[in-house]
Amino acid sequence: MPRYQQKIITLSDGSRLYLPGLSSDTYPAVASDIDIFDVNTASFQQFPLGTKLEIGDNVFRYVEFGGTTAAGDVVQTEAPDGAHDDLAAGTTGSIDGVSAAVSAGSKVIHISSSITVVENEYAGGYLVTETDTGAGYAYMIEQHTGDGGAGTDHLFLIKHGLAVAIDTTTDVKLVKSRFQEVIECPTTLTAMVVGVSCAIGADGSFGWIATRGPWAVLTEGTVTIGMEVRPSESGGTAGAVTLQDYDEADDANLGTIGRCMDVGGTGEFSLIYLQIE
Repeated sequence: MPRYQQKIITLSDGSRLYLPGLSSDTYPAVASDIDIFDVNTASFQQFPLGTKLEIGDNVFRYVEFGGTTAAGDVVQTEAPDGAHDDLAAGTTGSIDGVSAAVSAGSKVIHISSSITVVENEYAGGYLVTETDTGAGYAYMIEQHTGDGGAGTDHLFLIKHGLAVAIDTTTDVKLVKSRFQEVIECPTTLTAMVVGVSCAIGADGSFGWIATRGPWAVLTEGTVTIGMEVRPSESGGTAGAVTLQDYDEADDANLGTIGRCMDVGGTGEFSLIYLQIE
């Protein structure tokens, strides 16, 4: 099966598919048309995570589900792993961090093996240099190795090469693709909102979320036609939207994700023009 390259494909129905093209991606040929309500099992990932599909006004993204979601649920990305944040400098097989100096332009970074990672779980995500030498950059991760046992570094391949050199003084953190293991948006956000589920998803399955354009979204409380909506807050309904009330203390901080085109009652579904991307 050929590796996907970054490219744009126009399908027979006029929709456009944007493939991100990471070196870890190997998938079957693209179908002539795509069913956005189709959910793929864990054994059949049809597209790279983050693949974008444009159909008229609507934009969709291909994701991995990290839990059970219902059609019309607002979803967020998985919360960052605290064990992979602020990885301090160290030495091979002992302390977390960059285990050897890396020159500018290099695409391979060695991270000590004392952290636990699954092969390519961060592919499509980012390695961020936080402090000290070479700080202030976010690098897209192409692929990386998994756990190889004590004393074996994790090798991270980044897409464009280092902008500046890093060394063992550099603190880094690993952040997954926002499209990996998305979950129903809780009433207290633990990560950023990424879209609305198009279908019923199960943990480890793959499918589409809506990110822009008109879409049915679970509603909590009273929304108003033409006005903004945001994710439901504490005390509300997980996976739902509610009216964006700028006079309501703190809740407006959850952020606007769209405008109401047609009102559904609480516990029902409103048609929302999503503006997540």
